[in-house]
Amino acid sequence: MSRFDRTPDLDLLFRPRAVAVAGASTNVDSPGHDYLEAIKRQGFAGPIYPINPKADEVAGLKAYPALREVPGQVDLVISCVPAPAVPDLVEQCGEKGVRFLHLFTGRFSETGDAEAARLEQQIARRAAELGVRILGPNGMGLYHPAGGLSFRPDLPADRGGAAFLSQSGNNAVEVVTRGNARGLAFGKVVNYGNGLDITPGELLRYLADDPETAVIGAYVEGVPDGRGFFEGLRAAAARKPVIIHKAGRTRAGARSAASHTAALAGQAELWSTVLRQAGAIEARNQEQLLDLMVGAALLGAPAGRRIAIVGGGGGRSVQSADAAEENGFEVVPLPGAVRERVRERAPMLADWVGNPVDQSILAGSGLSSNGLLELMLDGDHYDLAIANVGEDWFFGRPDAAERLKHACGRLAAIAAGSAKPVAVVLGPTETRNREHRALVDEVRDDFVAKGIAVFPSVERAAFALGRLAAWKEQRDAGR
Repeated sequence: MSRFDRTPDLDLLFRPRAVAVAGASTNVDSPGHDYLEAIKRQGFAGPIYPINPKADEVAGLKAYPALREVPGQVDLVISCVPAPAVPDLVEQCGEKGVRFLHLFTGRFSETGDAEAARLEQQIARRAAELGVRILGPNGMGLYHPAGGLSFRPDLPADRGGAAFLSQSGNNAVEVVTRGNARGLAFGKVVNYGNGLDITPGELLRYLADDPETAVIGAYVEGVPDGRGFFEGLRAAAARKPVIIHKAGRTRAGARSAASHTAALAGQAELWSTVLRQAGAIEARNQEQLLDLMVGAALLGAPAGRRIAIVGGGGGRSVQSADAAEENGFEVVPLPGAVRERVRERAPMLADWVGNPVDQSILAGSGLSSNGLLELMLDGDHYDLAIANVGEDWFFGRPDAAERLKHACGRLAAIAAGSAKPVAVVLGPTETRNREHRALVDEVRDDFVAKGIAVFPSVERAAFALGRLAAWKEQRDAGR
């Protein structure tokens, strides 16, 4: 039986009926305590069994001296015990009929030690004989809010359609935290570590058919099964957007990856070719990964390349035009029909304003960049839009907070009501004025709460939309 033949079993991995934590600890500053608190805070509905031979209670839960002493059925065991103790834990999993063993436990093949690698393979063979699937080792495991699972107590409880696979645990935390702040609600997140048994390829194949998942992101250093990874990636990318951040592209990065998760990083050119052939979207850093996931989840791919750009002063308009064209968009001049509607409302601007819309020339005209955005989106002249908030202009005006909030509220309504993708650009809070920083953060949070895709620069917005447009074109051409 191949790995993919067993893929449906993964439903139980994400929705176990009962969980045990081996190596559960009364030390609140330990992984064996964190997992218990994390699962409790995510509202896991089934029994949670701490395994600790020296304690009667851990984290307010009755503890058991060994897994075999647990009275009920257990579907998932989380291992926080030292590596030498894992073989016995595997045997107990077999006795209890446990389906999944997550090995947070590390110090196996990733150390480069031959004996540790042999122990890892011994564990894999015995687990397979007993019918126990292994996630890890050397991985933080699962974050699935709908199933009440988490690998940290402080992760959000929001539920959504973004899935994320990561070879790195800390990277998974960063993506969940930063992505959530930008409006990404996650469904299934997996830090698979060394990928000894359950591989990223198998997880991709599972997510391809998962009705809970709409967008997939992944951080990959190397893969244990190249063919399986490609097949899983191709299956997933045929159904939904898949964004892959391939790390370890350089010689230095490859060395670091090998010591981190025993990954074979591979050549950058080869990886780019593999991702393109599979239909995935490549990201070169975490910022690109997040931008692409935000774009895919909140905007989708544009239907064409004709772009409307509004907001910002003259310099920002020029930069916006450059960024759009460099990412494959056509900055279509203001159509005659739109220009005539401008003439009706602001005659002095009719022969002056263009695309991009320079916000600095609108003062006193009675027409705002939001008003022009509405005119440009009305009709079939443009396929998408980028709207620069231009917050720095507001800061120089009286009643800056009220004006900025009013303008952003209207922009949010326009973006939410548009059938075409509208990316909002709100700059980072790079100012020493604390009031301005707080105001920008407040406005950004309001956009996010309304489901609007916000980017910190027009360059990053144009990059993400350009890559999504190219992905759609490639997918449509292959049909």
